[in-house]
Amino acid sequence: MLENRRHFRLREFMDVTWKVMDQDVSGEGLITNISSSGLLLQTDRVFKPSDICILTISSGVDKLPFAEKKGKVMWFRRIHAPQERFQCGVQFIADKLDNDFQQWLEKKVSKLCEAGDAKILVNLAF
Repeated sequence: MLENRRHFRLREFMDVTWKVMDQDVSGEGLITNISSSGLLLQTDRVFKPSDICILTISSGVDKLPFAEKKGKVMWFRRIHAPQERFQCGVQFIADKLDNDFQQWLEKKVSKLCEAGDAKILVNLAF
């Protein structure tokens, strides 16, 4: 199935903590893919579409040049999992041009371009 996307999505699993701005709602989750315009988040808490949240992304193995991003929840749904889990699409809100993030993403995509094995590409991008 082909999807019409404006930005390439990189399959990248990263832990994240989040907080809805101006509310006492927060939680933890897992980023399952990320692009220059947003990310796909799995969490055990409910978001409302249009919530604005602050996302603090764990660096894991890679030292990320960004630790905190602001985003708007664009959609939200329940997913089938052993526990009650939810998935939401978050669009980044750019307070200013984030060159460090763009360079990090371009470096990751460049590594994909160097991969010669199609099986590797299937696991890292979609």
